[in-house]
Amino acid sequence: MTLGKWTRRDLLRIGGLSTVLYSGRSVGGGSSEPMTSDLSKGNGKPKPSVVGVFVRLPTPWWMGWPGAAYPVEKREKEMSLALRQGASEIGVDLYLEPKFLTSPQDTEAFCQRLTARSPDAVLVIVHHLYLWNLVETIVNAGFPTIIYAPVGTAFIGPMHSFARRPKVWYVSSTDLSGIWDAFRAVRAARRMRDSRLLILWGDREQTTRLQPLGTEIVVAPVARYVEEFNKVSPDDRSVRSFAFAYRRLAKKTVEPKDDDLINAARTYFAHRRMMELYGADAVATDCLPLVANRQAPPPCLAFLHLRDEGLPAGCEADRDATLTLMLCQYLLDRPGFMGNPVPDTVRHLLITSHCTCPLRLGGFRDRTAPFVLRSHAESDTGVAIQVLWTVGEKVSVTRLLGPSDLMVGTGTVVENLNTPPYGGCRTSVAVRLDGVSDIRSLRGFHHQVLVLGDHLETLRCFAQLSALNLLPLTA
Repeated sequence: MTLGKWTRRDLLRIGGLSTVLYSGRSVGGGSSEPMTSDLSKGNGKPKPSVVGVFVRLPTPWWMGWPGAAYPVEKREKEMSLALRQGASEIGVDLYLEPKFLTSPQDTEAFCQRLTARSPDAVLVIVHHLYLWNLVETIVNAGFPTIIYAPVGTAFIGPMHSFARRPKVWYVSSTDLSGIWDAFRAVRAARRMRDSRLLILWGDREQTTRLQPLGTEIVVAPVARYVEEFNKVSPDDRSVRSFAFAYRRLAKKTVEPKDDDLINAARTYFAHRRMMELYGADAVATDCLPLVANRQAPPPCLAFLHLRDEGLPAGCEADRDATLTLMLCQYLLDRPGFMGNPVPDTVRHLLITSHCTCPLRLGGFRDRTAPFVLRSHAESDTGVAIQVLWTVGEKVSVTRLLGPSDLMVGTGTVVENLNTPPYGGCRTSVAVRLDGVSDIRSLRGFHHQVLVLGDHLETLRCFAQLSALNLLPLTA
């Protein structure tokens, strides 16, 4: 039996089927958890490259920070080992120059090598207090630049000179985690440039490249998706196994019937087929008119599973919200929850409300969150998801407001709202925002992305290195 033009071998290759969809980390493990693919790690994509260099005077020196008693060569060997290991774990190719820079002539020659090599970023480790003029030359070469000044090599002055400059991330600390944030940001920026977002909308096909992110945007007629959906047989055993596996995993099923689950599974295979046809890394679908006109059921279950696989999927053909989902995956290694913003002006909370939400909130290898199978709230048809977030967990709220502005904030989950008695979408998560005493001070936005964990510094780092405008949640 086939699904349209797909053989069962094709389906097994892309994953998400009955025998591999649910297992405790491995087939036959006895637990009902959805498997995830390795797509979240960007298999097949080139690794970003970073060139690193130390800046210092030859030793020994007299009367100069970090100090005559500071074992510079020993620390450089230790740092080099740690930096290479951290870069490898994050997925960055790091090349460290074998000779430190000590003069303007050395630095000019280094910048010429950078131009020839064209890395994704430069890492400058400053190991002497009086050589910041060389750092200035490197920054002026125009590459995204990570500056690391171990304690003892910088006062406040260099921080003021470099910390707010576009495409520069300044770290002065005994802690290397600021560099790891920068490596993740470089990796995410490269993945955004190398990715293709398929938007199923309208009746024409168009391809553009969105700057400054560099993501390729392909718009395809939404009718093509409907055609693929209609090719997926509801009688195929793989489709039925996919559907009923989610019913087994759910805490309970409220509205959906068997046919609803099967049709919801068909939306998953149809979206995977569309992504395969267009070579897309992410997808966004103009779904509400299809539901309203009864051309296709709500794709909420499909979008849940795609996000948990590491394939960002956005609702309502929202380009920038889907780009934000891509950013969360590439930068934070976890899927995001895209939803409508609802203010509670009495308790001063932000409620994020939508009918689809990923289950692996803590990462693609994390355990699944508990959920309830519901109907799509606006139409009371098909299958939607109520995912129950853990009260008390820290979360980040973010969204690209256009390709050049990144809004970020943090908060704490205080409640999961049920529909009914409340209205809105099936997953509704109330968050108390940090630093927002009056919810009426929020700026105007829609389809914000909620992601588990406090990632403010990492998101700030991405914005800084990518020369994006960083915006708070408040206007």
